[in-house]
Formats: sequence, structure tokens, C-alpha cells
Amino acid sequence: MGNPKKIATEAVLVNASKQEVWNLLFNRFGETHLYNPNIEGSHDTNGKTGEIGCERECSIDKKTSIKERIVNAEEFKSITVHVIGGNMPMVKEMQVIMLIDSVSSSLTRVIINASYTTKPSFMASIVKGMFRKMLFGVLIGLKYHLETGNAVSKKSFKSISEKYSILQGSQAFVA
Repeated sequence: MGNPKKIATEAVLVNASKQEVWNLLFNRFGETHLYNPNIEGSHDTNGKTGEIGCERECSIDKKTSIKERIVNAEEFKSITVHVIGGNMPMVKEMQVIMLIDSVSSSLTRVIINASYTTKPSFMASIVKGMFRKMLFGVLIGLKYHLETGNAVSKKSFKSISEKYSILQGSQAFVA
């Protein structure tokens, strides 16, 4: 990846064990539509789910999609995903690393680090804030879904985000 921009999100505390977080992020890789407010749908496409090399496709809207592959994983600690295709505007290359850290048996800290390049390249700095906000939204959605069992959507995310903003520390969403 030529001269990538880097993003690190704030940590989000999820009231779930690291095994539960891992299961959703890795073993249920194609089900990102349950917690990612930036997409309308997702599904597994290639490889065996829950293994390095498995792929998914995410529909951002009716015309835009992105294809991703798990390229590395350290069980219960991190998952590295590369964007391998699709037609998302401006994204040339992108790598996302989800870091999972146990705070206690039922509380897990999750952070996303990403690096990306854009086409045209001058757009990288312009879209950095938007990408950071989108990735942080994924973490809020992950917290919400794991704590309530409810799916997140583009439509429901505004109220979920507002509720998140008033939570204190490790306080959970209430189903």
C-alpha cells in the first residue's frame, strides 16, 4: 500500500466476553449487517466462514458494494481484514484491524485501526474524518447488537448513537 493514511478509533467497551465478540467478528464474518450501520446487507462469498481467507460482500446501497477478506487473525485478540474489491467511491486500498482486549470476563475493549489509500490520492486527507466516524459507528453498532441482540440499521443508528453518547464508561445498552 503506497503512503497510506492511518486511523485509530476510540475504544468502545462492550458488555460481552471476548469470546462472544470474537464469535461475531470472526466466526460470523458475513453477518456484519447485524452491527454495521454503514451497510444495508452482507453475506459470505468465498472460503469457509471462521477461517483466514474467508470473504464477504457488503452492500452499502443498491449500487455500491465492498468485498473484504480476513487476511490475519490472532484468536480472541485481533482480526485483520483487507478490502479486496467493490465499487466504493474513492477507496483504492484499505486494511482494517479490529483489536479485542478483555477487561473482565464479561467486558471487552474493542478498537479499530485502519490504513487506506484513495483514488485520487489527494482525497485521503479529506475523507479521513468521515472514515473514522464510520468505523467508530461500527463499534457502537457492535456494542449495541451484542448487548441487546437487536440488529443495527442505517435508519436506527441515529437514535442508537444518541443513546451511546449518554452512556457512562462500561454502562450497557438496555434491550
